Amino acid sequence: MSKTYIALIADAIASRELPPAARARLQADARTAVKHLNQRYRRVLAARFAVTLGDELQCLLPTPQPVWDVAHDLRARLPSVDWVVACGRGPITTPLAPSAPEIDGPCFHEARAAMDRAKRERLVFAFGSFTAALEPLASYYSALYWSWTPRQRRTATLLRVGDPAAAAARLDVDRSAISHLARRMAWPLVAAGDKMFRTFLEAEPA
Repeated sequence: MSKTYIALIADAIASRELPPAARARLQADARTAVKHLNQRYRRVLAARFAVTLGDELQCLLPTPQPVWDVAHDLRARLPSVDWVVACGRGPITTPLAPSAPEIDGPCFHEARAAMDRAKRERLVFAFGSFTAALEPLASYYSALYWSWTPRQRRTATLLRVGDPAAAAARLDVDRSAISHLARRMAWPLVAAGDKMFRTFLEAEPA
């Protein structure tokens, strides 16, 4: 039986609409982020992150367990644009290689199809060949994301990767400003939804 992998593709939304200088800066920031992501997640990557198509990132994971952390770490490191994160589950048909773009197989095809669907449906998290229970959770996550202001989106990402004190430090604001934003965003309800989403995602068989 073929081993199953998780292909992850992250794409910067509307990056082609950025002014040339801003897009060049995003591409440089993406290359820097990839170095940090490859170092931080080196023990859980089947194939390293690489930048493709200028401002798209790809990696290959052996299990779905790191997906939540990787996706939000990526969003936190590259906050100048919104990101779609699409994951596909399945085997590979080429040998493992050092970086994800050197590999092909059904998991990448599923991730690409999920990415195409995400763009049509304005999702920011999408899955291919995962449990159907993830679909409404991905829709909830995306609807909530677009209902927030850019500042609220940034705060949500930082709260998902750290605590309120760390979020305040990253945003260079007082801790009380984070508490105020969190109350307006009904953060305890968001956190409960996140916990459910993550539980279903990480229970996906490898």
